[in-house]
Amino acid sequence: MVLRALALAAFFLGGTAVAAADTAPLVQVRVTQRDLVPRCLDGGPTTRGTRRFRLGVGTHSMAFAMRSKAGGALPGVAVVSFTLEAGHKYEVEVRASPNAFSSRIWERGEWTPVVRDRTVDRLVSGEPKWRDTGCE
Repeated sequence: MVLRALALAAFFLGGTAVAAADTAPLVQVRVTQRDLVPRCLDGGPTTRGTRRFRLGVGTHSMAFAMRSKAGGALPGVAVVSFTLEAGHKYEVEVRASPNAFSSRIWERGEWTPVVRDRTVDRLVSGEPKWRDTGCE
């Protein structure tokens, strides 16, 4: 009888936990710069061509590469961490010299992805960590 009561309690508590996780708020994050290529999200690969993400509130990390014009140097992979708040909208932009934008040649360390909270218009990402390729 006690085992049955414990099993039922575990079942109901587990169901409640799943229901609570399903209703957690999701936040929109959009990649705006056309040459910026999302490679990884929270350590795992992203789906090719995805430019909009719906993420849970809290801290995340994303890795990006740049689509560079032929003949340019290797752009590297920049990883940024950021924290999302419920009810806010976010965009990922690129900071670089005007020459990089006009030439579309993106050199490692010469461009920086930044995550901007569009709701309050402030940057929420830190300095990038650079890698040569891939996800961690």
